[in-house]
Amino acid sequence: MVYRQPEYNRAFRCLGGACPDTCCRDWEIVVDEGALADYRAAPAGLREALADALAPDGEGEVCFRLRPDGFCALLTPEGLCTIQRDWGEEHLCAHCAAYPRFTEEYGCLTETALAVSCPQAARLLMEAADFALEEQDDGGNQPPFDGVEAELLAGLEATRARALALLGEREEPLWRRLAWLLAFADRCQDYVDFGLYGQLARCLLEPPQAEGAGSLRGLALALLDACAALEPLRPAWPALLRRRREELAGLDGEGYRRARREFEAACPDWEGHLTNLACYLIFRHWHKTVNDDVLYGRAALVGGACVLLYHLCLLEWRERGALGPEREIALWSAFSREVEHMEENLSALAQGFYDLEKWEFLPALMAREP
Repeated sequence: MVYRQPEYNRAFRCLGGACPDTCCRDWEIVVDEGALADYRAAPAGLREALADALAPDGEGEVCFRLRPDGFCALLTPEGLCTIQRDWGEEHLCAHCAAYPRFTEEYGCLTETALAVSCPQAARLLMEAADFALEEQDDGGNQPPFDGVEAELLAGLEATRARALALLGEREEPLWRRLAWLLAFADRCQDYVDFGLYGQLARCLLEPPQAEGAGSLRGLALALLDACAALEPLRPAWPALLRRRREELAGLDGEGYRRARREFEAACPDWEGHLTNLACYLIFRHWHKTVNDDVLYGRAALVGGACVLLYHLCLLEWRERGALGPEREIALWSAFSREVEHMEENLSALAQGFYDLEKWEFLPALMAREP
């Protein structure tokens, strides 16, 4: 069994009550049977509080009840979990104990990522010098799980390594690297579509030739529209997207080019930050192709996330005259909550990006003029 994670995972520590955006809100957390049995033996006082905080959802699963303001019924005014504060971390349910760690298991491979919906996880990713992985191999020779094609998983291993290497060529502009990534994924998708999993590793990169048919701003406008139309977790997210869409549409060509030049000069780390984000998204989502054969759509999601967040940061900077790391992290975390954690939204985008006539990623990313 191979165990793999980004190197910065080891530095993660929950901020508890100091977190700028607690994870104890908005989500209905299903409580596992082991935790439910544990809670029945909780100390007096806490046991009654737990009983009051648990309620069935629409599917009959037992969840922590959310207050009208969206916060967990067990969250204290200090931003702490009552269970952890009064009884100990070991009594958290499985979901709460694991977050923001998300582990994918394939039988022969286990990978853990820190979801950037967590502000501290986003900060560690943003501040990393580069996106590096570490792994351990216990020497076992386990096969993939039933239902996981061994040849497909092996091909995804090889092609993801290539995708991360492309993104790591930091002497090239980010938009060009993202275009290369999408061209590479498009070619890989052909092999997946025809079930030629054993030949995936033969995919060779052919840089796209598109030059000026597209517009990065046009792509950003379409992404703002598409994401604003998704089912929101928090109403503030689509409201922000619609407001920024109006601001971006109101810029003429020269105003847009000037805003980009000034933003990039004022925030020179933007490209390194988004490179790390793109690598994280590739690491977390590329191998999920084993579930549905959707590879290109996931690569397009990476490019779309970078274009969307670039423009949200640009417009934030333009409005305020500054873009601090806290605000940049908040935008990353909001995107992750609203897309990565909402399965229907994630699927809708990945599937929708297959419409190459509507979503002209390559011309936009390779355009010489914005």
